[in-house]
Amino acid sequence: MSDQNSIHEDNHHHGDRNHPGFDPERLLAMEERRRSFMPPEPVVEELISDPSWSLLDLGCGTGYYALPAARLLPKGRVFALDIQENMVSVTLDRARKAGLENVAGIVAPSSHIPLDEASVDAALVAMVYHDLPEQTETLDELRRIVKPGGIISMVEWDRVDSDFGPPMSIRISPPELEAALRAAGFTVSASKRSAVQPALYFLSARAPRS
Repeated sequence: MSDQNSIHEDNHHHGDRNHPGFDPERLLAMEERRRSFMPPEPVVEELISDPSWSLLDLGCGTGYYALPAARLLPKGRVFALDIQENMVSVTLDRARKAGLENVAGIVAPSSHIPLDEASVDAALVAMVYHDLPEQTETLDELRRIVKPGGIISMVEWDRVDSDFGPPMSIRISPPELEAALRAAGFTVSASKRSAVQPALYFLSARAPRS
Protein backbone atom coordinates (compact mmCIF):
# COMPACT_ATOMS: atom_id res chain seq x y z
CA MET A 1 0.00 0.00 0.00
CA SER A 2 1.23 3.47 -0.84
CA ASP A 3 2.23 5.56 2.17
CA GLN A 4 2.02 8.93 0.44
CA ASN A 5 0.01 10.70 3.11
CA SER A 6 2.29 9.81 6.02
CA ILE A 7 5.54 10.43 4.17
CA HIS A 8 4.23 13.73 2.85
CA GLU A 9 4.05 14.95 6.42
CA ASP A 10 7.83 14.85 6.15
CA ASN A 11 7.40 18.05 4.17
CA HIS A 12 5.62 21.10 5.52
CA HIS A 13 4.35 24.45 4.34
CA HIS A 14 6.77 27.35 4.58
CA GLY A 15 4.96 30.22 2.96
CA ASP A 16 1.42 30.43 4.33
CA ARG A 17 1.02 31.78 7.85
CA ASN A 18 -2.53 30.39 7.99
CA HIS A 19 -1.36 26.83 7.30
CA PRO A 20 -2.03 24.55 10.31
CA GLY A 21 1.49 23.21 10.17
CA PHE A 22 3.04 19.86 10.99
CA ASP A 23 4.10 18.17 14.20
CA PRO A 24 7.84 18.39 14.95
CA GLU A 25 7.69 15.21 17.04
CA ARG A 26 6.29 13.28 14.09
CA LEU A 27 9.01 14.68 11.85
CA LEU A 28 11.69 13.64 14.34
CA ALA A 29 10.23 10.15 14.51
CA MET A 30 10.49 9.84 10.73
CA GLU A 31 14.20 10.67 10.53
CA GLU A 32 15.35 7.06 10.48
CA ARG A 33 13.03 6.35 7.57
CA ARG A 34 14.19 9.45 5.76
CA ARG A 35 17.77 8.29 6.08
CA SER A 36 16.91 5.10 4.20
CA PHE A 37 16.30 7.05 0.99
CA MET A 38 17.86 10.49 1.55
CA PRO A 39 20.64 10.75 4.17
CA PRO A 40 21.49 14.42 4.72
CA GLU A 41 25.28 14.22 4.93
CA PRO A 42 26.01 13.55 1.24
CA VAL A 43 23.68 16.39 0.24
CA VAL A 44 25.41 19.01 2.37
CA GLU A 45 28.90 17.61 1.72
CA GLU A 46 28.41 18.05 -2.02
CA LEU A 47 27.04 21.56 -1.58
CA ILE A 48 29.53 23.02 0.91
CA SER A 49 33.09 23.63 -0.26
CA ASP A 50 34.27 26.29 2.21
CA PRO A 51 34.07 26.00 6.03
CA SER A 52 33.50 29.75 6.36
CA TRP A 53 30.39 29.90 4.18
CA SER A 54 27.02 31.16 5.27
CA LEU A 55 24.17 28.83 4.28
CA LEU A 56 20.41 29.23 4.27
CA ASP A 57 18.43 26.05 4.95
CA LEU A 58 15.00 27.03 3.64
CA GLY A 59 12.29 24.99 5.34
CA CYS A 60 14.60 23.64 8.01
CA GLY A 61 11.99 21.52 9.78
CA THR A 62 13.67 19.91 12.78
CA GLY A 63 17.21 20.47 11.52
CA TYR A 64 17.63 17.36 9.38
CA TYR A 65 20.00 19.20 7.01
CA ALA A 66 20.87 22.22 9.14
CA LEU A 67 22.75 20.27 11.81
CA PRO A 68 25.07 18.28 9.51
CA ALA A 69 25.62 21.47 7.51
CA ALA A 70 26.62 23.33 10.66
CA ARG A 71 29.24 20.67 11.42
CA LEU A 72 30.82 21.37 8.04
CA LEU A 73 30.85 25.12 8.66
CA PRO A 74 32.92 25.63 11.83
CA LYS A 75 33.89 29.11 10.63
CA GLY A 76 30.56 29.88 8.99
CA ARG A 77 26.89 30.02 9.84
CA VAL A 78 23.67 28.22 9.04
CA PHE A 79 20.44 30.19 8.88
CA ALA A 80 17.65 27.73 9.65
CA LEU A 81 14.40 29.18 8.29
CA ASP A 82 10.90 27.83 8.72
CA ILE A 83 7.40 29.30 8.82
CA GLN A 84 6.69 27.29 11.99
CA GLU A 85 8.21 28.66 15.17
CA ASN A 86 8.10 25.24 16.83
CA MET A 87 10.22 23.75 14.05
CA VAL A 88 12.87 26.44 14.44
CA SER A 89 12.81 25.99 18.22
CA VAL A 90 13.44 22.25 17.89
CA THR A 91 16.29 22.87 15.44
CA LEU A 92 17.96 25.38 17.75
CA ASP A 93 17.53 23.08 20.76
CA ARG A 94 19.11 20.19 18.88
CA ALA A 95 21.97 22.45 17.76
CA ARG A 96 22.58 23.55 21.34
CA LYS A 97 22.62 19.96 22.61
CA ALA A 98 25.07 19.05 19.85
CA GLY A 99 27.38 21.93 20.78
CA LEU A 100 26.75 23.73 17.49
CA GLU A 101 26.84 27.48 18.10
CA ASN A 102 26.72 28.52 14.45
CA VAL A 103 23.02 27.90 13.80
CA ALA A 104 20.71 30.92 13.72
CA GLY A 105 16.95 30.43 13.61
CA ILE A 106 14.59 32.48 11.44
CA VAL A 107 10.80 32.26 11.64
CA ALA A 108 9.51 33.67 8.36
CA PRO A 109 7.78 32.72 5.12
CA SER A 110 10.02 31.77 2.22
CA SER A 111 8.61 34.66 0.18
CA HIS A 112 9.88 37.27 2.69
CA ILE A 113 13.27 36.23 4.02
CA PRO A 114 14.66 38.74 6.56
CA LEU A 115 18.26 38.58 5.36
CA ASP A 116 20.26 41.26 3.59
CA GLU A 117 20.87 41.28 -0.13
CA ALA A 118 23.81 39.05 -1.19
CA SER A 119 24.32 37.86 2.38
CA VAL A 120 24.63 34.07 2.00
CA ASP A 121 26.99 31.95 -0.06
CA ALA A 122 24.51 29.14 -0.68
CA ALA A 123 20.93 28.08 -0.12
CA LEU A 124 19.53 24.59 0.33
CA VAL A 125 15.90 23.88 -0.60
CA ALA A 126 15.42 20.18 0.08
CA MET A 127 12.07 18.49 -0.56
CA VAL A 128 10.31 21.79 0.12
CA TYR A 129 9.77 23.74 -3.09
CA HIS A 130 6.82 21.65 -4.33
CA ASP A 131 4.92 22.52 -1.12
CA LEU A 132 5.38 26.29 -1.31
CA PRO A 133 2.35 28.45 -2.18
CA GLU A 134 4.56 31.31 -3.44
CA GLN A 135 7.19 29.61 -5.56
CA THR A 136 8.03 32.52 -7.86
CA GLU A 137 8.38 34.93 -4.93
CA THR A 138 10.59 32.42 -3.12
CA LEU A 139 13.00 32.12 -6.04
CA ASP A 140 13.09 35.92 -6.30
CA GLU A 141 14.03 36.11 -2.62
CA LEU A 142 16.73 33.49 -3.05
CA ARG A 143 18.21 35.42 -5.97
CA ARG A 144 18.21 38.53 -3.75
CA ILE A 145 19.95 37.03 -0.73
CA VAL A 146 22.43 34.65 -2.42
CA LYS A 147 25.73 36.27 -3.31
CA PRO A 148 26.52 36.77 -7.02
CA GLY A 149 27.71 33.43 -8.36
CA GLY A 150 26.51 31.68 -5.20
CA ILE A 151 24.80 28.30 -5.21
CA ILE A 152 21.22 27.21 -4.77
CA SER A 153 20.83 23.46 -4.29
CA MET A 154 17.41 21.86 -4.65
CA VAL A 155 16.13 18.35 -3.93
CA GLU A 156 12.73 17.55 -5.38
CA TRP A 157 10.21 14.82 -6.24
CA ASP A 158 9.73 14.07 -9.93
CA ARG A 159 6.35 13.30 -11.46
CA VAL A 160 7.03 9.56 -11.55
CA ASP A 161 5.52 6.71 -9.57
CA SER A 162 6.99 5.95 -6.15
CA ASP A 163 5.85 4.04 -3.10
CA PHE A 164 5.86 7.21 -1.03
CA GLY A 165 6.26 10.94 -1.46
CA PRO A 166 4.00 13.96 -1.92
CA PRO A 167 0.86 13.77 -4.07
CA MET A 168 1.61 13.65 -7.78
CA SER A 169 -0.45 16.81 -8.28
CA ILE A 170 2.11 18.99 -6.47
CA ARG A 171 5.32 17.34 -7.66
CA ILE A 172 7.50 19.17 -10.15
CA SER A 173 9.53 17.59 -12.93
CA PRO A 174 13.19 18.48 -13.56
CA PRO A 175 12.38 20.42 -16.77
CA GLU A 176 9.71 22.41 -14.91
CA LEU A 177 12.06 23.26 -12.06
CA GLU A 178 14.90 24.13 -14.42
CA ALA A 179 12.57 26.49 -16.31
CA ALA A 180 11.50 28.16 -13.05
CA LEU A 181 15.11 28.65 -11.97
CA ARG A 182 16.11 30.14 -15.32
CA ALA A 183 13.10 32.44 -15.28
CA ALA A 184 14.26 33.69 -11.88
CA GLY A 185 17.71 34.48 -13.29
CA PHE A 186 19.65 31.42 -12.10
CA THR A 187 21.93 29.34 -14.30
CA VAL A 188 21.38 25.62 -13.85
CA SER A 189 24.79 24.00 -13.38
CA ALA A 190 24.08 20.36 -12.49
CA SER A 191 21.26 17.83 -12.47
CA LYS A 192 21.16 14.22 -11.30
CA ARG A 193 18.76 11.62 -9.96
CA SER A 194 18.99 9.74 -6.67
CA ALA A 195 20.44 6.25 -7.00
CA VAL A 196 18.35 5.07 -4.04
CA GLN A 197 14.97 6.62 -4.81
CA PRO A 198 14.53 7.34 -8.56
CA ALA A 199 11.67 9.75 -7.92
CA LEU A 200 14.07 12.11 -6.16
CA TYR A 201 16.42 14.38 -8.07
CA PHE A 202 18.94 17.14 -7.42
CA LEU A 203 19.41 20.45 -9.19
CA SER A 204 22.17 22.98 -8.59
CA ALA A 205 22.11 26.49 -9.95
CA ARG A 206 24.23 29.64 -9.75
CA ALA A 207 22.96 33.07 -8.87
CA PRO A 208 23.59 35.77 -11.49
CA ARG A 209 26.92 37.54 -11.16
CA SER A 210 25.58 40.96 -11.95
